[in-house]
Amino acid sequence: MSVGLVVDIKGDTSNLDSALDKSSGKVGGFGGMLGGISPLALGAAAGVGVAAAAIVGMTQAAAADRDEQQKLEQAITAAGAATATSTQQVEEAIAAGQDRAFSDSETRAGLEHLVTATGDVTQATELLKLSQDVARKAGVSLEDASKAVAKAHAGQTGALQKLLPGMKKQTTATATMGEAARLAAGQADRYASSSEGMASRGADAFGEIGETIGSAFLPVMDEVLPALIPVVKELGKLVSSVLPLIIPLVKVLASALGLVAKVLGIVVGWLVKLVTWLGNAIGKLGKFLDKINPLKGIKLPSLPFLSSSSAGAPAGAGATARGARAGGSSSGGTTVNVYGAIDPEATARQIRRILDGHATRTGRGVAV
Repeated sequence: MSVGLVVDIKGDTSNLDSALDKSSGKVGGFGGMLGGISPLALGAAAGVGVAAAAIVGMTQAAAADRDEQQKLEQAITAAGAATATSTQQVEEAIAAGQDRAFSDSETRAGLEHLVTATGDVTQATELLKLSQDVARKAGVSLEDASKAVAKAHAGQTGALQKLLPGMKKQTTATATMGEAARLAAGQADRYASSSEGMASRGADAFGEIGETIGSAFLPVMDEVLPALIPVVKELGKLVSSVLPLIIPLVKVLASALGLVAKVLGIVVGWLVKLVTWLGNAIGKLGKFLDKINPLKGIKLPSLPFLSSSSAGAPAGAGATARGARAGGSSSGGTTVNVYGAIDPEATARQIRRILDGHATRTGRGVAV
Protein backbone atom coordinates (compact mmCIF):
# COMPACT_ATOMS: atom_id res chain seq x y z
CA MET A 1 0.00 0.00 0.00
CA SER A 2 1.50 3.32 -1.01
CA VAL A 3 1.52 6.28 1.35
CA GLY A 4 1.60 9.74 -0.12
CA LEU A 5 1.32 13.38 0.81
CA VAL A 6 -1.98 15.14 0.08
CA VAL A 7 -1.96 18.94 0.11
CA ASP A 8 -5.37 20.61 0.28
CA ILE A 9 -4.99 24.18 -1.06
CA LYS A 10 -7.88 26.49 -0.27
CA GLY A 11 -8.37 29.86 -1.83
CA ASP A 12 -7.53 31.32 -5.25
CA THR A 13 -5.14 28.92 -7.03
CA SER A 14 -5.35 30.39 -10.52
CA ASN A 15 -1.75 31.66 -10.47
CA LEU A 16 -0.49 28.30 -9.28
CA ASP A 17 -2.48 26.49 -11.95
CA SER A 18 -1.05 28.75 -14.65
CA ALA A 19 2.53 28.21 -13.47
CA LEU A 20 2.07 24.47 -13.37
CA ASP A 21 0.61 24.47 -16.87
CA LYS A 22 3.61 26.40 -18.20
CA SER A 23 6.06 24.07 -16.47
CA SER A 24 4.25 21.05 -17.85
CA GLY A 25 4.42 22.51 -21.34
CA LYS A 26 8.18 23.10 -21.07
CA VAL A 27 8.83 19.61 -19.80
CA GLY A 28 6.67 18.15 -22.51
CA GLY A 29 8.47 20.18 -25.16
CA PHE A 30 11.87 19.02 -23.90
CA GLY A 31 10.65 15.45 -23.89
CA GLY A 32 9.40 15.91 -27.40
CA MET A 33 12.81 17.09 -28.55
CA LEU A 34 14.46 14.08 -26.96
CA GLY A 35 11.84 11.83 -28.46
CA GLY A 36 12.65 13.27 -31.88
CA ILE A 37 16.21 12.00 -31.59
CA SER A 38 16.14 8.34 -32.35
CA PRO A 39 18.28 5.88 -30.39
CA LEU A 40 19.91 5.02 -33.69
CA ALA A 41 21.00 8.63 -34.15
CA LEU A 42 22.39 8.81 -30.62
CA GLY A 43 24.23 5.55 -31.17
CA ALA A 44 25.58 6.83 -34.46
CA ALA A 45 26.87 10.00 -32.82
CA ALA A 46 28.65 7.97 -30.15
CA GLY A 47 29.98 5.64 -32.82
CA VAL A 48 31.42 8.55 -34.78
CA GLY A 49 33.41 9.64 -31.73
CA VAL A 50 34.75 6.14 -31.16
CA ALA A 51 35.57 5.70 -34.83
CA ALA A 52 37.40 9.03 -34.94
CA ALA A 53 39.53 8.05 -31.96
CA ALA A 54 40.24 4.66 -33.54
CA ILE A 55 41.24 6.23 -36.85
CA VAL A 56 43.65 8.58 -35.07
CA GLY A 57 45.24 5.64 -33.26
CA MET A 58 45.55 3.57 -36.44
CA THR A 59 46.99 6.49 -38.36
CA GLN A 60 49.60 7.03 -35.66
CA ALA A 61 50.49 3.33 -35.77
CA ALA A 62 50.84 3.50 -39.55
CA ALA A 63 53.07 6.56 -39.23
CA ALA A 64 55.29 4.77 -36.70
CA ASP A 65 55.48 1.74 -39.00
CA ARG A 66 56.52 3.95 -41.90
CA ASP A 67 59.22 5.58 -39.76
CA GLU A 68 60.59 2.14 -38.84
CA GLN A 69 60.72 1.13 -42.50
CA GLN A 70 62.59 4.27 -43.44
CA LYS A 71 65.05 3.82 -40.57
CA LEU A 72 65.85 0.23 -41.67
CA GLU A 73 66.20 1.30 -45.29
CA GLN A 74 68.68 3.96 -44.24
CA ALA A 75 70.68 1.36 -42.26
CA ILE A 76 70.76 -0.98 -45.26
CA THR A 77 71.88 1.84 -47.53
CA ALA A 78 74.52 2.97 -45.05
CA ALA A 79 75.88 -0.61 -44.82
CA GLY A 80 76.07 -0.88 -48.63
CA ALA A 81 73.65 -3.81 -48.53
CA ALA A 82 70.89 -2.35 -50.68
CA THR A 83 70.09 -4.50 -53.70
CA ALA A 84 67.23 -5.07 -56.09
CA THR A 85 65.91 -7.82 -53.81
CA SER A 86 66.77 -6.40 -50.39
CA THR A 87 63.35 -4.86 -49.84
CA GLN A 88 61.62 -8.14 -50.73
CA GLN A 89 63.99 -10.02 -48.43
CA VAL A 90 63.11 -7.74 -45.55
CA GLU A 91 59.39 -8.24 -46.17
CA GLU A 92 59.82 -12.01 -46.23
CA ALA A 93 61.83 -11.88 -43.00
CA ILE A 94 59.07 -9.84 -41.37
CA ALA A 95 56.41 -12.34 -42.45
CA ALA A 96 58.49 -15.26 -41.16
CA GLY A 97 59.07 -13.42 -37.91
CA GLN A 98 55.32 -12.88 -37.45
CA ASP A 99 54.79 -16.64 -37.84
CA ARG A 100 57.24 -17.06 -34.96
CA ALA A 101 55.36 -14.51 -32.79
CA PHE A 102 57.61 -11.51 -33.46
CA SER A 103 56.06 -8.24 -34.61
CA ASP A 104 57.30 -6.32 -37.64
CA SER A 105 58.71 -3.66 -35.31
CA GLU A 106 60.75 -6.27 -33.42
CA THR A 107 62.04 -7.79 -36.65
CA ARG A 108 63.12 -4.44 -38.11
CA ALA A 109 64.93 -3.50 -34.88
CA GLY A 110 66.82 -6.81 -34.96
CA LEU A 111 67.67 -6.59 -38.66
CA GLU A 112 69.07 -3.09 -38.26
CA HIS A 113 71.87 -4.33 -35.97
CA LEU A 114 72.55 -7.48 -38.03
CA VAL A 115 72.71 -5.63 -41.36
CA THR A 116 75.10 -3.09 -39.87
CA ALA A 117 77.33 -5.92 -38.56
CA THR A 118 77.30 -8.08 -41.72
CA GLY A 119 76.79 -5.57 -44.53
CA ASP A 120 74.56 -8.10 -46.24
CA VAL A 121 70.79 -8.51 -46.08
CA THR A 122 70.87 -12.24 -46.90
CA GLN A 123 73.34 -13.02 -44.14
CA ALA A 124 71.46 -10.72 -41.75
CA THR A 125 68.19 -12.56 -42.31
CA GLU A 126 69.91 -15.88 -41.60
CA LEU A 127 71.37 -14.58 -38.35
CA LEU A 128 67.92 -13.18 -37.50
CA LYS A 129 66.55 -16.72 -37.17
CA LEU A 130 69.31 -17.54 -34.70
CA SER A 131 68.62 -14.31 -32.82
CA GLN A 132 64.95 -15.26 -32.51
CA ASP A 133 65.82 -18.61 -30.93
CA VAL A 134 68.30 -16.95 -28.57
CA ALA A 135 65.70 -14.33 -27.56
CA ARG A 136 63.15 -17.00 -26.59
CA LYS A 137 65.80 -19.15 -24.88
CA ALA A 138 67.16 -16.25 -22.80
CA GLY A 139 63.85 -14.46 -22.31
CA VAL A 140 65.08 -11.15 -23.76
CA SER A 141 63.91 -8.90 -26.57
CA LEU A 142 64.78 -9.72 -30.16
CA GLU A 143 66.75 -6.49 -30.41
CA ASP A 144 68.98 -7.44 -27.44
CA ALA A 145 69.51 -10.94 -28.81
CA SER A 146 70.37 -9.51 -32.26
CA LYS A 147 72.91 -7.15 -30.70
CA ALA A 148 74.61 -10.11 -28.95
CA VAL A 149 74.65 -12.15 -32.18
CA ALA A 150 75.99 -9.17 -34.14
CA LYS A 151 78.84 -8.75 -31.64
CA ALA A 152 79.60 -12.48 -31.76
CA HIS A 153 79.80 -12.23 -35.55
CA ALA A 154 82.46 -9.57 -35.06
CA GLY A 155 84.39 -11.82 -32.64
CA GLN A 156 83.02 -10.46 -29.34
CA THR A 157 81.29 -13.46 -27.76
CA GLY A 158 80.88 -12.21 -24.19
CA ALA A 159 77.33 -10.86 -24.61
CA LEU A 160 76.11 -14.02 -26.32
CA GLN A 161 77.69 -16.26 -23.69
CA LYS A 162 75.83 -14.36 -20.96
CA LEU A 163 72.54 -15.04 -22.73
CA LEU A 164 73.36 -18.74 -23.21
CA PRO A 165 74.96 -20.10 -20.02
CA GLY A 166 77.19 -23.13 -20.69
CA MET A 167 78.17 -21.92 -24.12
CA LYS A 168 81.84 -22.66 -24.82
CA LYS A 169 84.07 -20.16 -26.51
CA GLN A 170 84.86 -21.06 -30.10
CA THR A 171 87.82 -20.17 -32.29
CA THR A 172 85.79 -18.77 -35.18
CA ALA A 173 82.63 -16.75 -35.57
CA THR A 174 81.04 -19.53 -37.61
CA ALA A 175 81.72 -22.06 -34.85
CA THR A 176 80.32 -19.65 -32.28
CA MET A 177 77.09 -19.29 -34.25
CA GLY A 178 76.84 -23.06 -34.59
CA GLU A 179 77.24 -23.57 -30.83
CA ALA A 180 74.61 -20.91 -30.13
CA ALA A 181 72.23 -22.51 -32.62
CA ARG A 182 72.72 -25.88 -30.91
CA LEU A 183 71.87 -24.49 -27.44
CA ALA A 184 68.82 -22.47 -28.56
CA ALA A 185 67.50 -24.68 -31.34
CA GLY A 186 63.71 -24.63 -31.83
CA GLN A 187 62.98 -22.14 -29.01
CA ALA A 188 61.21 -19.58 -31.22
CA ASP A 189 58.97 -22.16 -32.91
CA ARG A 190 58.15 -23.77 -29.57
CA TYR A 191 57.07 -20.41 -28.13
CA ALA A 192 55.02 -19.54 -31.22
CA SER A 193 53.02 -22.78 -30.77
CA SER A 194 52.27 -22.08 -27.10
CA SER A 195 49.09 -20.37 -25.91
CA GLU A 196 51.04 -17.23 -25.06
CA GLY A 197 52.67 -17.21 -28.48
CA MET A 198 49.34 -17.74 -30.25
CA ALA A 199 47.84 -14.82 -28.33
CA SER A 200 50.79 -12.65 -29.30
CA ARG A 201 50.42 -13.62 -32.96
CA GLY A 202 46.70 -12.80 -32.88
CA ALA A 203 47.29 -9.38 -31.34
CA ASP A 204 49.96 -8.62 -33.92
CA ALA A 205 47.61 -9.62 -36.74
CA PHE A 206 44.97 -7.18 -35.52
CA GLY A 207 47.65 -4.53 -35.19
CA GLU A 208 48.63 -5.06 -38.82
CA ILE A 209 45.01 -4.53 -39.89
CA GLY A 210 44.95 -1.25 -37.98
CA GLU A 211 48.19 -0.12 -39.62
CA THR A 212 46.78 -0.96 -43.05
CA ILE A 213 43.66 1.12 -42.39
CA GLY A 214 45.70 3.94 -40.88
CA SER A 215 48.00 4.05 -43.90
CA ALA A 216 45.03 5.24 -45.96
CA PHE A 217 44.80 8.34 -43.77
CA LEU A 218 48.53 9.07 -43.77
CA PRO A 219 48.33 11.34 -46.86
CA VAL A 220 45.73 13.43 -45.07
CA MET A 221 47.98 13.75 -42.02
CA ASP A 222 50.91 14.56 -44.26
CA GLU A 223 48.96 17.43 -45.78
CA VAL A 224 47.41 18.76 -42.57
CA LEU A 225 50.37 18.67 -40.21
CA PRO A 226 52.73 20.83 -42.29
CA ALA A 227 50.05 23.52 -42.42
CA LEU A 228 49.09 23.12 -38.78
CA ILE A 229 52.57 23.18 -37.25
CA PRO A 230 53.31 26.85 -38.18
CA VAL A 231 49.98 27.89 -36.69
CA VAL A 232 50.79 26.08 -33.46
CA LYS A 233 54.20 27.74 -33.35
CA GLU A 234 52.70 31.19 -33.83
CA LEU A 235 50.16 30.44 -31.12
CA GLY A 236 53.01 29.46 -28.84
CA LYS A 237 54.76 32.75 -29.55
CA LEU A 238 51.56 34.66 -28.81
CA VAL A 239 51.07 32.85 -25.53
CA SER A 240 54.71 33.47 -24.60
CA SER A 241 54.33 37.20 -25.23
CA VAL A 242 51.03 37.54 -23.38
CA LEU A 243 51.88 35.42 -20.33
CA PRO A 244 54.34 37.95 -18.80
CA LEU A 245 51.49 40.47 -18.73
CA ILE A 246 48.88 38.07 -17.40
CA ILE A 247 50.92 36.40 -14.66
CA PRO A 248 51.22 39.52 -12.41
CA LEU A 249 47.49 40.16 -12.74
CA VAL A 250 46.74 36.57 -11.82
CA LYS A 251 49.01 36.83 -8.80
CA VAL A 252 47.33 40.07 -7.65
CA LEU A 253 43.90 38.55 -8.13
CA ALA A 254 44.91 35.43 -6.26
CA SER A 255 46.30 37.53 -3.41
CA ALA A 256 43.13 39.63 -3.28
CA LEU A 257 40.91 36.59 -3.23
CA GLY A 258 43.05 35.05 -0.54
CA LEU A 259 42.84 38.24 1.53
CA VAL A 260 39.07 38.46 1.13
CA ALA A 261 38.67 34.86 2.18
CA LYS A 262 40.89 35.46 5.20
CA VAL A 263 38.96 38.60 6.25
CA LEU A 264 35.64 36.82 5.84
CA GLY A 265 36.91 34.01 7.99
CA ILE A 266 37.93 36.45 10.73
CA VAL A 267 34.61 38.32 10.61
CA VAL A 268 32.60 35.12 10.75
CA GLY A 269 34.69 34.00 13.70
CA TRP A 270 33.97 37.26 15.51
CA LEU A 271 30.25 36.97 14.85
CA VAL A 272 30.17 33.43 16.18
CA LYS A 273 32.00 34.51 19.31
CA LEU A 274 29.68 37.53 19.79
CA VAL A 275 26.52 35.46 19.45
CA THR A 276 27.92 32.89 21.87
CA TRP A 277 28.86 35.60 24.38
CA LEU A 278 25.45 37.26 24.19
CA GLY A 279 23.71 33.94 24.70
CA ASN A 280 25.82 33.19 27.75
CA ALA A 281 25.31 36.72 29.15
CA ILE A 282 21.53 36.55 28.77
CA GLY A 283 21.47 33.18 30.45
CA LYS A 284 23.55 34.44 33.37
CA LEU A 285 21.39 37.58 33.71
CA GLY A 286 18.24 35.49 33.88
CA LYS A 287 19.73 33.32 36.60
CA PHE A 288 20.82 36.43 38.54
CA LEU A 289 17.35 38.07 38.41
CA ASP A 290 15.79 34.82 39.49
CA LYS A 291 18.06 34.66 42.52
CA ILE A 292 17.42 38.28 43.69
CA ASN A 293 13.63 38.12 43.23
CA PRO A 294 12.36 39.01 46.78
CA LEU A 295 8.92 37.54 46.22
CA LYS A 296 10.21 34.22 44.93
CA GLY A 297 8.63 31.46 47.01
CA ILE A 298 6.53 33.88 49.18
CA LYS A 299 2.85 33.13 49.71
CA LEU A 300 0.74 35.94 51.16
CA PRO A 301 -1.67 34.86 53.94
CA SER A 302 -5.40 35.03 53.58
CA LEU A 303 -6.91 38.21 55.10
CA PRO A 304 -10.35 37.24 56.46
CA PHE A 305 -11.46 40.78 57.21
CA LEU A 306 -11.13 42.08 53.68
CA SER A 307 -14.13 42.67 51.49
CA SER A 308 -14.56 40.63 48.39
CA SER A 309 -14.76 43.77 46.29
CA SER A 310 -11.69 44.78 44.36
CA ALA A 311 -13.14 47.94 42.89
CA GLY A 312 -10.63 50.10 44.65
CA ALA A 313 -7.70 48.50 42.95
CA PRO A 314 -6.34 50.42 39.99
CA ALA A 315 -6.28 48.65 36.67
CA GLY A 316 -2.97 47.10 35.75
CA ALA A 317 -1.71 46.84 39.34
CA GLY A 318 0.70 44.17 40.34
CA ALA A 319 -1.71 42.72 42.97
CA THR A 320 -5.49 42.30 43.25
CA ALA A 321 -7.83 41.19 46.03
CA ARG A 322 -10.51 38.65 45.21
CA GLY A 323 -13.14 37.87 47.87
CA ALA A 324 -14.00 34.28 48.61
CA ARG A 325 -17.46 33.80 50.10
CA ALA A 326 -18.74 30.71 51.80
CA GLY A 327 -22.44 30.40 52.47
CA GLY A 328 -23.02 34.11 51.74
CA SER A 329 -20.70 35.32 54.52
CA SER A 330 -17.37 37.08 54.22
CA SER A 331 -15.59 34.78 56.61
CA GLY A 332 -13.93 33.02 53.75
CA GLY A 333 -11.30 35.74 53.55
CA THR A 334 -9.56 37.33 50.52
CA THR A 335 -6.76 36.01 48.37
CA VAL A 336 -4.18 38.39 46.90
CA ASN A 337 -2.84 37.35 43.48
CA VAL A 338 0.46 38.70 42.20
CA TYR A 339 0.91 38.64 38.43
CA GLY A 340 2.75 40.27 35.61
CA ALA A 341 6.18 41.77 36.07
CA ILE A 342 7.05 41.46 39.76
CA ASP A 343 7.91 44.81 41.35
CA PRO A 344 8.18 44.54 45.17
CA GLU A 345 7.52 48.22 45.83
CA ALA A 346 4.51 48.39 43.51
CA THR A 347 3.06 45.25 45.06
CA ALA A 348 3.48 46.66 48.57
CA ARG A 349 1.80 49.93 47.56
CA GLN A 350 -1.13 48.06 46.07
CA ILE A 351 -1.63 46.01 49.25
CA ARG A 352 -1.50 49.25 51.25
CA ARG A 353 -4.25 50.76 49.08
CA ILE A 354 -6.44 47.72 49.66
CA LEU A 355 -5.98 47.94 53.44
CA ASP A 356 -6.60 51.68 53.47
CA GLY A 357 -9.80 51.20 51.53
CA HIS A 358 -10.97 48.61 54.04
CA ALA A 359 -10.22 50.96 56.97
CA THR A 360 -12.18 53.76 55.36
CA ARG A 361 -15.25 51.57 54.87
CA THR A 362 -15.21 49.88 58.26
CA GLY A 363 -13.66 52.54 60.44
CA ARG A 364 -11.13 50.01 61.66
CA GLY A 365 -7.45 50.01 60.94
CA VAL A 366 -5.41 46.96 60.21
CA ALA A 367 -1.84 46.47 61.36
CA VAL A 368 0.51 44.95 58.82
